[in-house]
Amino acid sequence: IAERLLKLSTTSLAIWLLMFYALFHSFLNALAEVLRFGDRTFYLAWWNSGSLATYWRLWNRPVYQWFKRHVYAPLVDNGMSPRMASLVVFTLSAAFHEFLIGIPTHSLMGFAFLGMMTQIPLIEITKPLEKWRGKGTAFGNVIFWMSFCLVGQPAATLLYYYQWNMTHQI
Repeated sequence: IAERLLKLSTTSLAIWLLMFYALFHSFLNALAEVLRFGDRTFYLAWWNSGSLATYWRLWNRPVYQWFKRHVYAPLVDNGMSPRMASLVVFTLSAAFHEFLIGIPTHSLMGFAFLGMMTQIPLIEITKPLEKWRGKGTAFGNVIFWMSFCLVGQPAATLLYYYQWNMTHQI
């Protein structure tokens, strides 16, 4: 399994980066140009993230700002602790990721949801590293890239592929 994860990691990363460039840099900017949309901050430098919390704030700015404005802020304004409000936002995001992957694959098994929820302990681990070593710390960035490239994406691909094979009796 480890060998397959490593083999999948390069392909998975290349596809993910191409998708990111095509969607966030090319398509959304072209759409913003056509619609004369002034705010074109669709992402910030997520690849330099010193913690996973920073990555989740930077990689998809429109979604981050929407969740912050429409879910996080009202929860905090109504007395929920910021930490608990963040957990609610992350849980909703995890459910959304599960639907985005599970519906097209006809496999709502919770793999994407669990993958997203396992980010919470990693966020808690990398958050102090960013404060300890300063913004953009190399150690937190290495943890981000390892969890993103070598574990997260390839493991999800294997799980969904296995589930698809089991469903289709291949």
